[in-house]
Amino acid sequence: MTEAAVLFTEEQLRAIGRREGSVLVSAGAGTGKTSVLVERFVRAVLDDDCPVDSILAITFTEKAAAQLTGRVRKRFLELDQAERARESEGAWISTIHGFCARLLRTHALAAGLDPEFGVLDALEAARLAIDAFDRALREFVGSGQDSGRLALLAAYTPDKLADMVRTAYAHLRSQGHARPRLPEMAPPRAAGQRESLPAAIAAALAEIGAAEGVTVGKARAKLERCAELLERLGTDEVADPAEFAKLVFKGGANALKGPACEAYWQAHEAYRAYCAHHREHNDHVLVRELMALHDGHYARLKRERSGLDFDDLELVARDLLQAHEGIREQYRERFTHVMVDEFQDTNPLQNQLLGLLERDNVFRVGDERQSIYGFRHADVDVFRHHLFEAREQGRAERITVNFRSRGEVLDAIDLAFGGLWGANFDALVERPGSRDQPPRADPCVELLVTDRDKGRWDEHFPPARDGTVSKPFGDRLGSSEGTVWRAAEARLLAKRVDELTGPDGPYGYSDCVMLLRATTHMGVYERALEDRGIPTHVLGGRGYWAQQQVADLRAYLAALANPLDELALHSVLASPLGGLSLDTLVVLAAQSKREERSQICDLASTAPRTSREERSQICDLASTAPRTSWSGPGGIWRVMGDDEKVADALPAEQLERLRAFVARFREDRAAAPRVSLETLIDRAVTRSGYDRHLLALPAGDRRMANVRKLMRMAREYEADEGRDLRGFIDFVAERDLVQAGEGQAPLEAEDLDAVRLMTVHRAKGLEFPLVCVADLGKTGREDDAA
Repeated sequence: MTEAAVLFTEEQLRAIGRREGSVLVSAGAGTGKTSVLVERFVRAVLDDDCPVDSILAITFTEKAAAQLTGRVRKRFLELDQAERARESEGAWISTIHGFCARLLRTHALAAGLDPEFGVLDALEAARLAIDAFDRALREFVGSGQDSGRLALLAAYTPDKLADMVRTAYAHLRSQGHARPRLPEMAPPRAAGQRESLPAAIAAALAEIGAAEGVTVGKARAKLERCAELLERLGTDEVADPAEFAKLVFKGGANALKGPACEAYWQAHEAYRAYCAHHREHNDHVLVRELMALHDGHYARLKRERSGLDFDDLELVARDLLQAHEGIREQYRERFTHVMVDEFQDTNPLQNQLLGLLERDNVFRVGDERQSIYGFRHADVDVFRHHLFEAREQGRAERITVNFRSRGEVLDAIDLAFGGLWGANFDALVERPGSRDQPPRADPCVELLVTDRDKGRWDEHFPPARDGTVSKPFGDRLGSSEGTVWRAAEARLLAKRVDELTGPDGPYGYSDCVMLLRATTHMGVYERALEDRGIPTHVLGGRGYWAQQQVADLRAYLAALANPLDELALHSVLASPLGGLSLDTLVVLAAQSKREERSQICDLASTAPRTSREERSQICDLASTAPRTSWSGPGGIWRVMGDDEKVADALPAEQLERLRAFVARFREDRAAAPRVSLETLIDRAVTRSGYDRHLLALPAGDRRMANVRKLMRMAREYEADEGRDLRGFIDFVAERDLVQAGEGQAPLEAEDLDAVRLMTVHRAKGLEFPLVCVADLGKTGREDDAA
């Protein structure tokens, strides 16, 4: 294997060569840890005679697992090991969920599972969780007569309660709880806080006496209201802590600084704390009950589908290995080596699983500073614990030489983060020769600074009252989603990208990526680039569901399913699918309003038991009604179907568009029960010329790819659920709700000639020649130096 030695640094070779006993490797960004994993795998097979299927390699994503498998196979071929290369295609290289699924399918009966169980993807599991919570909430509210349940619902709202319960539920499962329950909470002990207050109030009022002044008057009023509140409370009632907190007063005046006032403050605080604890205890008990109901409904819904979510795979696999010693020992003996990539992003449950397989043969690779999946319940303390133990036992290695970036970039990173983290920062070391070739652009690192002062940009872009970008600037760069300084920064950055990627620039569009901390303001930067004619491609965020073409087609399908859906119909008519101008919509609205009022009067005139005076009153009400339905019996459809009523009021071109839309819509509605959902969308797009409209716009191919993605969703939905237009509309709405981060449809993404925009999280492991880190002025919720 000497021909491979020159490819690795001394640090990497030490990590590859230590194959006796467990080892943990801290590997910084771009240091070649995947190459180390591949070489370690190959050498264990060729040098140590380990069978290919005796090595278990765990990666974080399906894509990473496929890449690792491909690289292992390629390395065997480089070493003329064709037989080993073929064997590697069936190697135990997968995500931890993939390993668990493989284990459980082999031992389904022992695990108490249906051998034909299915694995729910994240979207389907989220949909079931939403359904389960809705059922749990209905049962929760209807199962008790006490007002505390409704008070809890009013205080937190159903949406916040759902987030609270599902987040805590998922967190507890990641900790290893198969049937998550909130821990018991001890009730507060009353220690006479309420009983001591009346005397404290009386003493404070006596101490204030006849003192005057605004501050004293307010204090006296609060004391009196406090006494009244206590008198209103029943024997077992406890005050609302928020209401009670308003009844304290500050010193200020000399009359309020005596010992009696001080005693009142102390008594008041003691009782307020008791009230708060009492409320927290009651809420905790109710939320605990609600979580148990959610757990029951969620488990039942999964059982009905014979499905397991990703947490179930880990939990059931853990329980199987714990309960069956023979199966546990079979797999412990089977795997000569267990290799775990991205170990910093594991959780306690996954750590338990690995512990059940370990026999002093686990090779862990990770980097504490790259732990970015806390929101998915990854726990970096798991990595820290194992790193501490490995260092204590002399089983820790480090890889610090960066192969990804030029030395100038590493200098800037080390300067910034070395000062931030001090001794806790492992500086990245540049590879030899990283500066031998001149950079494409000089300098290699640039800092573009934008003044965040509120008044700095008023001269150029007067802000609206809420501080957002004013029109017309806001219309182009995101209106309320972008403050003035952010919009100015976006323009400045777009200008620099244009210089670097233009005809005379050293980079192409596909060389460039723009990274942001969050997707919130991504549209501001996307629009700034597009204003300069720079093609863009958004990955993640609300890139897909926020696209206008997706919204247009969703509205068209909703109108087909229910022509009386006023909002959907209005949206379609104003879109290129209908092609009507706003003036035309106003004319149609006015005509439909007159038609409906006329119809009401006609009905009133023919009513058998209606007096002339009553009929007159009905007509008067109809004439002054502030709003009538566009889609009612005398609404917009009746107007649209009667050319005579609108022909004189509309331009010929608009009238022709209206007639064409009505004809197409009626045909599509008649065809809807007979054709596939995919065909229905295709008809709407092609017969209206919507496809030609999209392709004529900037980035038209990307927009059409989004249409095709919706068609693909429709095809997949129909294959699973049948031809159900209303069901598909609801399915898409649910997907929008639970998977708001759906990315735009890829366009041969690897070869796409466009600037990509994504979050820092999504860019993990990717490489680009030109990287723009934008919106660094955004203030985070938990920014610190830890």
